[in-house]
Amino acid sequence: MTYDDWVSPSPPIYMQFWFWDLKNQAEVMQGDLPYFVERGPYTYREYRQKENVVWNSNGTVSYINKQSFVFDRSLSVGSEDDTFVTVNIPLLTVGTMIQNFPGIAKRLIGILSQMLSDDLFLALSVKDLLWGYEDAIFKLVYSLTGDTIVPSSDFGIFLDRNNSHDGVYTVFTGETDINKLNNIDMWNGEPNLTLWSTDEANMINGTDGTINPPFANISEPQYVYSSDICRTIMGTYEKDVSYRGIELVRFVGPEYVFANATEYPPNAGFCTPNTDHCLPGGLMNASVCQQGAPVVVSLPHFLYADESVMLPSMSPDKEMHQTFVDADPITGITMRVAKRLQINIHLQKLGGLDQTSKLQEVYFPVLWLNESTQLDDASINEYKTTVQTPVEITKYIPWIVGAIGILLIVVSVVLLLKHRKKRNSNREVQTSLLTD
Repeated sequence: MTYDDWVSPSPPIYMQFWFWDLKNQAEVMQGDLPYFVERGPYTYREYRQKENVVWNSNGTVSYINKQSFVFDRSLSVGSEDDTFVTVNIPLLTVGTMIQNFPGIAKRLIGILSQMLSDDLFLALSVKDLLWGYEDAIFKLVYSLTGDTIVPSSDFGIFLDRNNSHDGVYTVFTGETDINKLNNIDMWNGEPNLTLWSTDEANMINGTDGTINPPFANISEPQYVYSSDICRTIMGTYEKDVSYRGIELVRFVGPEYVFANATEYPPNAGFCTPNTDHCLPGGLMNASVCQQGAPVVVSLPHFLYADESVMLPSMSPDKEMHQTFVDADPITGITMRVAKRLQINIHLQKLGGLDQTSKLQEVYFPVLWLNESTQLDDASINEYKTTVQTPVEITKYIPWIVGAIGILLIVVSVVLLLKHRKKRNSNREVQTSLLTD
């Protein structure tokens, strides 16, 4: 990997979205389970550029990773203007935040939402849900309270994420210790997070997933920090794979990555605000990472989740919905990667919001995403020329050395035999002369 590739990766990166289009909203309002039709992919080409690069004196480098997204109609099932029915996330966000308010305040918010005709479900376009729109209830609350409850009058799952960055990374260059190559030292100037309830959960471990230290030990887990969900994710070795004639090792997110704390105790730190509020297995409460919105993350289609959260429309499939990283065990370079995640909303009865009075508690899927890339032809050819071919040659060096050694032995034996033959001939001549 050259410096230019590190600053601005040349292989194309794609962000794909599948949306869950609700088809029985009237029945859900009466307490039925939701039924969805999955629609997608809607694909964006993602561009990354490291900026504000600062080389520090302690063997680290700091930078921001600017990201921009451009819609690719040719790789999508429709346009950004396609609409689908989903849950009213701003309404539920405000409704969740006011649960600790006095009763009269909760009732006031409920009345105001009804006056604004804020329905529990609404039709949104792909573009609006992802990148943002001005929401009526957010606009009202923001005008009354400023940013005390909501940060602005706009809402979007990726609001302010296009042509922006996810924080300042400081990573080790490997100059002083190659085993620390690209490991994160600090994020936004801090070595740890303060969002979760245990020190272990707040640790920022591993890399950003683009490159790992060389000569990977597959018996040890690999760690990647994901700013999207404000936590470190573990990857464990699954199998060897081949890509374009290159032998790689695959690390995957294990089944217990979002397991309940009773099944995997280290996840207790992600129960917020404490272990009395742990979610069912396969889910993680990300509200502390999403400015208080009732966001719950999982793997797509609730892969590996408890049966209690499954919905009729879900069809989890390991090959399609599992996160994986295929890396070169020699250099540590990531050759192929797919990060998959589902965004859900905790749908439940909320005091002050009459729209929720008959709801059955569910984890309502909104969308799932697949952020993926793989090395392009130019990068593959460069790798084969600079790494694979020399490595293949070194495999034959012992045989070549052995062959040369054998050849030298043969030559030595031949020369020795010739020398002996010549010496014996000389002796025969001398003996003949003496006889004469």
